[in-house]
Amino acid sequence: MEDRRTTFTRRQMLGTGGVALAAAMLRSAPAAASDDACVTEFAPLPPGAFGPPIPDKGYLVEEIARGLYWVTEGTYIAHFLEHRHGVIVMDSPPTLAAALPAAIAEVTSKPVTHVVYSHTHGDHVGVAGVLFPGATFIGHAETAATLARRADPRRPVPTQTFTDRLRLNIGGRRIELIYPGPNHEPGNIFMWIPAAKTLFWVDVVFPGWIPFKSLALAKDVPGTVAAHDAALALPFEVFSGGHLTRLGTREDVEVAREYVADVRAASFEALASVDFFAIVGEIGFLDPNDPSFLNQWELFETYLDAVEEFAADIVLDKWLGVLGAADVWTQSHCGAMIESIRIDDNAVSDPVS
Repeated sequence: MEDRRTTFTRRQMLGTGGVALAAAMLRSAPAAASDDACVTEFAPLPPGAFGPPIPDKGYLVEEIARGLYWVTEGTYIAHFLEHRHGVIVMDSPPTLAAALPAAIAEVTSKPVTHVVYSHTHGDHVGVAGVLFPGATFIGHAETAATLARRADPRRPVPTQTFTDRLRLNIGGRRIELIYPGPNHEPGNIFMWIPAAKTLFWVDVVFPGWIPFKSLALAKDVPGTVAAHDAALALPFEVFSGGHLTRLGTREDVEVAREYVADVRAASFEALASVDFFAIVGEIGFLDPNDPSFLNQWELFETYLDAVEEFAADIVLDKWLGVLGAADVWTQSHCGAMIESIRIDDNAVSDPVS
């Protein structure tokens, strides 16, 4: 991987990172810093975090290849695929409630016949039923079961489901829906469009950026880690992660896998290095006559914060300035990984249950 690191260290580089982050979220293009810009404690975003500018109409729609399009307002991404008789939509974020139908209308007057859910979360599929009430809804069996419990008419329960793999052949177009196992949440799937050499996998890999807080709030951390390998087993060239300002490539997924592997390695090192009983001694919780002895959560919070910070410093030494917002949420990623190592892997014996 090309080394794009800069010379700053953690929390030493002050500037307009917060302003640039907001600009990237809204317009997906960096704004020049002004003298009176709000100063934050976070580092500026590296060039690789930015994608194409969003037009004045408020959204960008572009063809990737062979009738597959992406639509974004700079924060969320959806896709649609034109076929002989209509359109297949993949995800329907509320932030694109107006833009997605408008973008489709720019390309074709054909109706939306099918809607594929990446997973259940409302920020990605929350207006599917509002926008496309006459469509056939497709998703993983886990997604269908969860949405049946939610009983949300804005997210109709899929009537076409699968457990492992489903090949859709609709109007001369092919989409492979693949379940790599639980990751971001149970039922979060790969949407693989072979003719366009494009993989759409939501909420795990964010091209040019670190993941969202706590490894994108992963419901299954080991499954999320393993799913990177499953994704890279597919021969895609274009990658879409459902968020932020640009499409990605195989290299972006490889970089994301490397980052997560580094978080895992650093978390193991931190668990082995931070002395729990030294923290106990400093806080004074060994005295059962001290009323504060009963506040064990304070002890555990102090210990786990120390472990997370130890791991985050290791990770940031490599990744700060390489991926966008590395200094914002890397410690939360280490926290999620540390809990997974302790609870899921049962790999470290420590006093915290």
